[in-house]
Amino acid sequence: MEVYRYTGVNRFGKRVRGEVQASNEQDLEQRLRSAQIDLLSFRVKSPGLFSGFGHHKITRRDIITLTTQFKQLLKAGVPLMEIIDDLRKSDDSDATREMLSAVYESMEGGQSFSQALKPYENRLGAVYIALVAVGEKTGQMATVLSRLETMLKWEESLAAKTKKVMIYPSIVGLVVLAVILMMMLFVVPELVSFIREMGGELSFATESLIAVSGFMQHYLLELVLVPMVVWLGVKWWKNRSQAFRIQMDRLLFKIPVIGPVLYKLKIARFASTLAVMHSAGIHFGESLKLSASVVANAYLERNIERAMLLIEEGETIYQAFSLAEVFPSMAIRMVKVGEQSGGMDEALRHVSDYYDAEAKESIERIEPAIEPLLTVVMALVVGWVMLAVLGPVYETISKVQ
Repeated sequence: MEVYRYTGVNRFGKRVRGEVQASNEQDLEQRLRSAQIDLLSFRVKSPGLFSGFGHHKITRRDIITLTTQFKQLLKAGVPLMEIIDDLRKSDDSDATREMLSAVYESMEGGQSFSQALKPYENRLGAVYIALVAVGEKTGQMATVLSRLETMLKWEESLAAKTKKVMIYPSIVGLVVLAVILMMMLFVVPELVSFIREMGGELSFATESLIAVSGFMQHYLLELVLVPMVVWLGVKWWKNRSQAFRIQMDRLLFKIPVIGPVLYKLKIARFASTLAVMHSAGIHFGESLKLSASVVANAYLERNIERAMLLIEEGETIYQAFSLAEVFPSMAIRMVKVGEQSGGMDEALRHVSDYYDAEAKESIERIEPAIEPLLTVVMALVVGWVMLAVLGPVYETISKVQ
């Protein structure tokens, strides 16, 4: 998506300016229309030299900090407009100051807080804006912001767990792969020359080592390019085919060891968001729709959409979740009890807590096992090389004796 700088007119006829992320001009107009702004002019914001390094991006930490400040100052009795005006002048982040300035101008023109935030839905999330709207309607803005703060902090912790389970094994695996490549490309060829000079019959271990080393030397470029081309091709096709994206996201959960952990983290986040939305008084169907957007997985989103249709057709919530395979059987039982007892919010929080704890326990088991496993792999490779090299040497010495 591009970042657009726009100039428009709000419903009170006042000219307003701001920034919105949109995929194209039509998307930009639609987003502004939903915020009751008529577009006059726009331009695509040029990325700065360091924009790729996050200097002009509102991070989750920025949003958490803003939410905490809003909550604390509202509880202290400071009017919302004064809070926004103060923060837009004093915040450390350029991107946050720009957003707050645009929000302030929109609210000066007569828009509500949630309407003024609407153009920044891609940064804040649809759930955030929907809950702010609930706070406006109920007059409980500080309470809603407190719930948002708790949810965002928990999601940040969840994101850290997800990165931990994905990045750490990848880095350690890449280091081991790099060492093996170095051995096959630089060390083994020197040893092969020595082995060939000795003559004699070569063992299977030696012949296989020579074959693998030779293959990697001759096809190094292909070995590097083919995975990159495949990865880019998969990414390109995922962006263009919903069915392919669903299948790939489904396969993600099938990855040994890591897949089940990712699934538990996704379920925990979905259940937590749904609980917060529903407890805030948002209709369950709307809560379900908005909560689906946080899972960032096409396979789960499709299943949630199926559940929504089943509920509309008259199925109970737990039956719809079961038929659409939204939750595992354990979670379905919790939802069933919650639905029958009238404690759906509490049941969903139990689901979230249960799978969050399960994922944490799995990560704690995986992490200590990774290094020994990769050490064994490394030892097997080194042992193979030693056997392939020392075998012919030992055989030659035996013949001489």
